[in-house]
Amino acid sequence: MHVYDRLQLGVLAILIPELDLVISLVGSVSSSALALIIPPLLQIITFHNEDMKPWVMVKDIGISLIGFVGFVAGTYISIQEIVARNNNRHNSTLLQLL
Repeated sequence: MHVYDRLQLGVLAILIPELDLVISLVGSVSSSALALIIPPLLQIITFHNEDMKPWVMVKDIGISLIGFVGFVAGTYISIQEIVARNNNRHNSTLLQLL
């Protein structure tokens, strides 16, 4: 890693205190979209005029649905963890003030 890259990561870690949760959220959105949702849909769009067998279309739709379920579940869990950690931080601050 270059010094500039390390500096960027350090600045991100300082600016975003919950960086691990943000990375989890971005990963759940982008990885499911890039790996499971978009490629099968592109195959359907690209080859729908050619002799695409029905089972290939069913397979592609099934893979996209599984990817969408993973996208929704991963996003929900990541947001839930962000909210829970922020609630814990605010509750501990309130207890310290009391």
